[in-house]
Amino acid sequence: MKAIIMAGGEGSRLRPLTCGIPKPMVPIAGKPAIWHIINHIGRYGIKDLGVTLFYLPDKIKNYLYEQYGDKIKYYLEDKPLGTAGSVKNAADFLDDTFVVISGDVITDIDLKKAYEFHKNSGSKVTLVLTRVDIPLEYGVVITDENGKIVKFLEKPSWGEVFSDTVNTGIYIIEPEILDMIPENKQFDFSKDLFPMVLEKKIPMYGFVSDNYWCDIGSGVQYLKSHLDLLRGDVDLGFREKVNKDGIIYGKNVIVSDSAKLVPPLVIGDDTVIDDDAVIGPNAIIGNGNYIGHGTTLKNSILWDDVKIGANNEIRGTIFCSGAITENNVRTFDNSIIGEKSKLQSFSEVKPNTKIWPNRVITTGNVVEKDVVWGSNDDTSLFGERGIKGNLYDNLTPDNLVKIGEIIGNVFEGDILVGCVDEAKSKLAYDLIKDGIKASGRKVYAAFSTILPAMRYSIKKNGYKAGVFIRNVDRDTINIIIMDENGCDIDKNIEKKIANKYKINDYKISHIINDEVPKDVNKEYAEFLSLHRESLGNLNIKYMNKTTKNILTILNQRYVEGSAAANYDIGIKISDDGENVELYDDEGHMFDDDELNYLRILVGKENGKNKFVIPFNSSQFISEVSEELNIETKFSKISPPEAMKKMFEIEKDKNDRSSQFNLSFDGINFTLKLIEYLNKNKIKLSDIKKSIPKRVKLNKVINCDWKDKGLIIRKFYEKNDEKSMFLDGIRFNYGDAWVLLVPDSELPACRIYSEAPTREQAESLLNEYVEYVSKIIGPKGN
Repeated sequence: MKAIIMAGGEGSRLRPLTCGIPKPMVPIAGKPAIWHIINHIGRYGIKDLGVTLFYLPDKIKNYLYEQYGDKIKYYLEDKPLGTAGSVKNAADFLDDTFVVISGDVITDIDLKKAYEFHKNSGSKVTLVLTRVDIPLEYGVVITDENGKIVKFLEKPSWGEVFSDTVNTGIYIIEPEILDMIPENKQFDFSKDLFPMVLEKKIPMYGFVSDNYWCDIGSGVQYLKSHLDLLRGDVDLGFREKVNKDGIIYGKNVIVSDSAKLVPPLVIGDDTVIDDDAVIGPNAIIGNGNYIGHGTTLKNSILWDDVKIGANNEIRGTIFCSGAITENNVRTFDNSIIGEKSKLQSFSEVKPNTKIWPNRVITTGNVVEKDVVWGSNDDTSLFGERGIKGNLYDNLTPDNLVKIGEIIGNVFEGDILVGCVDEAKSKLAYDLIKDGIKASGRKVYAAFSTILPAMRYSIKKNGYKAGVFIRNVDRDTINIIIMDENGCDIDKNIEKKIANKYKINDYKISHIINDEVPKDVNKEYAEFLSLHRESLGNLNIKYMNKTTKNILTILNQRYVEGSAAANYDIGIKISDDGENVELYDDEGHMFDDDELNYLRILVGKENGKNKFVIPFNSSQFISEVSEELNIETKFSKISPPEAMKKMFEIEKDKNDRSSQFNLSFDGINFTLKLIEYLNKNKIKLSDIKKSIPKRVKLNKVINCDWKDKGLIIRKFYEKNDEKSMFLDGIRFNYGDAWVLLVPDSELPACRIYSEAPTREQAESLLNEYVEYVSKIIGPKGN
């Protein structure tokens, strides 16, 4: 068997560790990660090695040449080719069964067992799998009882998670599979090749390993992997010695007689530990380091040539090569000190803080945020819908400016910005707007407006993006970012923004453009073509001031006298104009499923024959749609995913009767519904009474974040031909169903049930709540 090591990764999420070196060159216990991978491969007698290169290729190539001479073949990408594309680049070399492995993981997975499984199963592609607590950053996999892969999804959201079994990025592949990979084109194993292999029903199996595997994708994971190594969880060739002796010494190590060493420890060559220092437990110290007298250091990693001054307190910190601390310095958990940075006396670095290379922290300074560029927040920036928070916590003024700067760096072109008419939203609007301008983008300023007007203006004027700020409650604001179609951005762009935010990867422009005022409300009113006949002869009751105010903004002439004691329809539009509550002439409110039914009726009246419904929709929606000859397609539950699905089936973005404009424009939907009621001379109450009766319940089950993948896997294992997976997993029982969905923002899962009667719905709900409770134990109450 041959081996190909993928070593083209930049490792942007690992910065500042990778500011000056490629990710495969990051040291693991004193040796580059790629050295450990080559050493691991060599244990199985694999001698034919190739390495794919892209980012800083010479640093890898020069190091490997010093270690192995010309025994390794190199394949350089001139442009990013993706994981599979980079391996295709080595097709001439890969003329036999070969293993693909990343050069930047830590593992002791048994490649012999994986190879034997591959051959015995008759597989053409074998994925080496492992189980993790939180699978969001990996490819999630389900296999049958023989190990054959039946489902695969790369980097899912919580709603898409169907297992805690994930792809390690280690593959055993037969050479003919390379014929499926296009030449000189970006092509990924997970996103492109594996779905194609599944579709063509080519044998693809998963080998689940219980050996150690860790992707060092962040500073926290990097530090954890070293602590795992010291505990003996992974064998990189010296586990037995660590377990037996507790301390591994390099050459020419000098330790003062009064110093105390607490195992387990790895100490590199030419290191000096001065008087009364206490080192350990859990420290890996590279070559040429000095640790001053009276210093205590544990749970930490020192690369090479690090100088630690006297009386330091070092806890859970990674020091890159050449870093220096003076006397009485304190550093705390999950902090990183970049290459050749200097911490002067009495300075302090708080937990989860990163200092980039070549920085100086002056005497007595307490660092709580990433140096120079801003803060580092390990929590997810995006929730279920956009960015949410308040001005006193995660969305401080400096963070809002930073968000604007990053938005300007991600989108290339003019950006429209607007907000609701509320003080906190208007403050956030100003700050984000200034950040976008600082990035060099031209800002079109809508100021106080509504979300549907923003969406329409983006499409009409060709803006590359839009940002809208609205209030969730008195203290919480919500930032909605839209693409050039006026849709909420998809999760790929969310991840790009979140990653830039986390690692402070953005630039400030030397050229600042003046903002341009934009009256989007006027444009939107013209789009709706409001006139008095829009309201017809119906008696309309405005259920809140916002409804009257919004319609006043759109057309001041036709609002007065529109409230009625005895009304045909009651309207309550949300502050942002996106949503609407509707009440029939008997005072009954329409729920979400019933509103979608009304949208179907309006769409049908206007020639529409396809409709997108959320995965948690009532069963009656599908039934009545079939009677109306409407084809329904499920979407994931979140609004951005629904928008994406709608745009797949709708061509005219500005059609007022399109599902997009009926679903995400409360004003337009209300007017089109009134038009429908007038034309058909039908009462809302008659429509409501015609809807089949269903009882839909839901309950939130608290659980640990790490339990979510386990819960979904257990549910998936009990699925049958009646089960459906799209956003969570749905079990169908004739005229009843149950849906389990992991919450995207909370450590919790939500269970929905629906049946013709409340008794049936409650019985189903309780049955599945009990099943979840058994999986997670008493902590999930």
